[in-house]
Amino acid sequence: MMEKILWLAIGYLFGSFQSGYFLGKAKGIDVRNYGSHSTGATNSLRVMGTGAGILVLLLDAAKAIIPCLLARHYFAGQPELTLLMALWTATGVMLGHDYPFYLGFRGGKGVASTVGVLLALDWRVALAWCLLFIVTCFLFHYVSLSSILSMVFLLVLVSVLYFRHTLPVGETQSLEFLALGLFNPLLSIFRHRANIGRLVRGEESPLRLFTRGMEVK
Repeated sequence: MMEKILWLAIGYLFGSFQSGYFLGKAKGIDVRNYGSHSTGATNSLRVMGTGAGILVLLLDAAKAIIPCLLARHYFAGQPELTLLMALWTATGVMLGHDYPFYLGFRGGKGVASTVGVLLALDWRVALAWCLLFIVTCFLFHYVSLSSILSMVFLLVLVSVLYFRHTLPVGETQSLEFLALGLFNPLLSIFRHRANIGRLVRGEESPLRLFTRGMEVK
């Protein structure tokens, strides 16, 4: 159990690096004071422009890929634990990204970091997830809706794999993998609760991919 806590902590430290916050500070603003008040890629795009949004997306994905790949490498000699420990690390990344200790536990919503986690775990799932996200965003123009539906896809996928006994872990670790595999997308959906309210009320802002950002003082 101590190893799991250790890798959870390692993931948390990586995840707590808030690229959107630090990029905003470099520009003299705090992105948490504008838009959706998130430090993630979407709010960074809205507040600071397209270039900043893309950079935050890449950095937030990278901070998830790196520790998960480190965990996979460390446990490579124990194939029944390799992906499970990577998922423990990924859970730490999500908690760190969503609840950074040095920012009053006010972070992002874990969408870009989810891309990094999936790339580290299984590129095929990452590709399917990204395609669903892009198609949904193209059709409806709401990043929040695309994020939520993509997280629902993960909930369904991990549940189906569990009940079909095809999770990529040992039989004794399958329930643990299921719990973590459900927790992470559910956490992201929970972090989108304000967006869900705005979507229901018809008040959610559609995506503007090419933007120079807000005029902030």
